[in-house]
Order: sequence, then C-alpha cells, then structure tokens
Amino acid sequence: MTRTLPAFLQSDHISSRTRTALLERMEQEQGQRKHLSPEAFQLLELVCDDILPQAPLLGELHLNLAVMIDQALAGPGDGWRFADLPTDMAAWEDGLASLELYARGLFGQDYASLDTDQRGTLLDRAFDGSLPVNAQAPFSASQMKLWSGDLRNQIVAAFLAHPIAQERLGISSSLTGGDKEIQGFSTESLTKKEAFEPENERRFSKMG
Repeated sequence: MTRTLPAFLQSDHISSRTRTALLERMEQEQGQRKHLSPEAFQLLELVCDDILPQAPLLGELHLNLAVMIDQALAGPGDGWRFADLPTDMAAWEDGLASLELYARGLFGQDYASLDTDQRGTLLDRAFDGSLPVNAQAPFSASQMKLWSGDLRNQIVAAFLAHPIAQERLGISSSLTGGDKEIQGFSTESLTKKEAFEPENERRFSKMG
C-alpha cells in the first residue's frame, strides 16, 4: 500500500539528508520480514498491536512496526546489550519463543488464542519479572523482564520514528533547517508553534 507523504517532508526547514532518512523509514515499513523466523515475526506483529494500539491515532491506517523492528535488528544498533541476554537477533528470537511458551504455561493456549485481558496479564508479568518458572522457555523470568523493556522501547521508538506518526502527533523536531542553514526554533513553548510548523494539533497525554 502506497502511503501519502506527510506535508512536512516538503518543508524548506528540513534538510535533504533528514528527508531521505525519513523516506527510507516509510519504504522500510512497507517492506517484508527479512531476519526473524516466520513464527517469531508473526507473534511480534500481534504483540506490537497489543502494546501500542494504533487506531486511536491513525484510524484505519496501520503501520507495520514489526517490519521496522525486524529490519533494525540487522543494523549496527546502539552498541550495548544486557549481560544476561544474548545478542539482539538471538534475544528477540528467544524472547518471542519464551513469550509463546509462557502463554501456554499460564493459560494453556498459544498467544494468538488469548483474549485481551490474558495478553495484558502475560505482558505485564513479563515486564515486572513475575512469570512462573517454565523450564521449556529459553528465557527465565528475570531475562524476560530485561527483554520486555527492550521490546516496549523498540515498539514505541519504531512508531515515533515514522513520519506519518510524527505528522499525526505534531512532532516537528526534524524541522531544524534546510541544506543551506540551520534555522532552528525561536520558542521553547510546548504549545506555541513556529510559523513554519504544520498546523496539525499537538497531542499531549493528560496526567492525573
């Protein structure tokens, strides 16, 4: 499916280098699985939607965050990992395989068959390290706690990195300047916009 390009990509306040990187992300997101096993990737697609439902923000449009994560796993990464986890590719295969086995251990069903509440319970217990012992799972509860943090971070990071999500959220951080000069921002206000920023509404979470 061809995506409509966000209008801010045509701004003279964005450099050609940044524009190219954002366009590459859009192309990447519409690509195919390359690195994870089919079973792991299929499960990741479900987990991405469970952790970050997109409909409230994007409506019928759906970004394939699992593809973005899959392709990022083969990249240079950020240069570090938890000592108790294997390298990224192995960690994601083992983490997703473990999630499936913990689902069967807790509820007697595979992850895809669980209802919303059961999935939420499983993901929360993975995140807080309270999963029961499962000798078949590659990862222990403590390893699942570490990996689950990476899982959530990567899902949110993939979403926020996509130009369409940035447009819908009113994120203008890429508009620091064109190729000839760094124009930057003159205001530090979260609510007041610069004249060159898109007119779409900024979204804020309501706390308390």
